[in-house]
Amino acid sequence: MDCSDWTKCTQCGTCLNKCPELRMDKQEAGSTIQEMVRGDLPQPILNQCTLCMSCNAYCPEGLRPYELILQRVSEQKSRQQSLPGLAPYFLMGTPGPVFFSELYDLQKAEEKAILDKWGQFPEPSEDLLWIGCIGRLFCKDLENSKVLASLPKFSPADLCCGELHYRMGQWDAFMENTDRIFSVLSKVKTKRLVCYCGSCCTFLGHILPEVAGKKLPYEVISLYQWLLEKHEAGELELKTPLGFTAAIHESCYATELGNAFSNTLRRIYGAAGCQILEMEHTRENAVTCGAASIARDFDLTSVIKTQARRLNEVKATGTKNMALNCPGCYLTLAPHSWVKRVKLRYMPEELLRAFGDDITMPISKLMPRVIYTLGKRAPLAWKKADPKTMQIIA
Repeated sequence: MDCSDWTKCTQCGTCLNKCPELRMDKQEAGSTIQEMVRGDLPQPILNQCTLCMSCNAYCPEGLRPYELILQRVSEQKSRQQSLPGLAPYFLMGTPGPVFFSELYDLQKAEEKAILDKWGQFPEPSEDLLWIGCIGRLFCKDLENSKVLASLPKFSPADLCCGELHYRMGQWDAFMENTDRIFSVLSKVKTKRLVCYCGSCCTFLGHILPEVAGKKLPYEVISLYQWLLEKHEAGELELKTPLGFTAAIHESCYATELGNAFSNTLRRIYGAAGCQILEMEHTRENAVTCGAASIARDFDLTSVIKTQARRLNEVKATGTKNMALNCPGCYLTLAPHSWVKRVKLRYMPEELLRAFGDDITMPISKLMPRVIYTLGKRAPLAWKKADPKTMQIIA
């Protein structure tokens, strides 16, 4: 899985020294990296790392410590022998029932017809909207969107950018998924692929070429960049200013997209009438929603701890609103946010509403469907899966 030449590592320790979770001194950080290069998994990594990807942004040599950490985590014998049966359930293309497919099966006939339409290969276009796994659950609003009316939409329901495969450390499943999606998207005739989801923007535009060695033959941009361009060109008028103040939360993949992406979020949120407050940890130093850390040892304790820290940072700014750009962050933070009394603002729907769309399926309405779908497959949590074949083995 690791894609860096570690002979270039100077053992400076910057990656783990600047990490908002580990915060090691430089000497410990340098020796920890060398332990991992030798094939070990040091206890501080196993016990504290949230697998957030921020370490990649800090390395002065352009190496990718995140993949090294993920590789060592995935090599643990105990982990290989205890992969939960729920793990393959969340990954497109694996055997047996799949979470997203079961969610799509619950949609109404009109929604299923839209997904069928989106699955058809698109005509050549300047820009093309790619809608990933969760975005398909808002297909009626996105299909009927006035804001996005000029964008052709493409989203075969059996394709996924591969984020979950990768973040779980399931390298074989990730590469198989990469081959599937690349074989389709490489044939698309467009100048720019506009990604509704930031995860898709990261994985299709950055992880595929940098880690899997597969580069799409066009530019990959975020929906936020597209909206900002249209608004600043006078083609997109603000209809209903948002009128709220919110602490901005950036997903872990924001570090891969860099400051340009972070700046775009702030500019388009501000243009839509949202006043942004910065939390203690922000941009490349942001604390994440914690969801990725479950792949470390499949223990929810670290997730809950990280979430509590992040939600407390929201309240420390003086607001109870948290501006989120990632559907995964929203769905994983939602239960804890109710306890902490923090209101999650899912910004893709907030922005579309601000620029003139009617939102009939807000993400908050997904929660009962998600809980029902997961509840139906709860017995998988007590079963094990083969990490090679992803088949249930017990």
